[in-house]
Amino acid sequence: MSDQIKQRLAIAFLAVLVLVFVVTQTSLLSFFAQEPWWVYAVILGILISGYLSLKYLLEDKRQEQAWIEQEGHVFMERLEEAKLKKEQKQ
Repeated sequence: MSDQIKQRLAIAFLAVLVLVFVVTQTSLLSFFAQEPWWVYAVILGILISGYLSLKYLLEDKRQEQAWIEQEGHVFMERLEEAKLKKEQKQ
């Protein structure tokens, strides 16, 4: 397994352990049992949506930065070629 997958599994396992601890050691479970199940589904959907939007925003920024760097290299190569042509003419 890659390091990234191992890291994600470790974080998920830690989150499950924390959740189990909170549910078993506090009266939080009785509080959650009072609300309808669909409220938690909506909250979970909001959290997942926020996570995915941040994830894809960062991915988009990385791709845009890579494209800018690539175009910068192309531009610099054209400048060098123009400079060499100008020096050859003189």
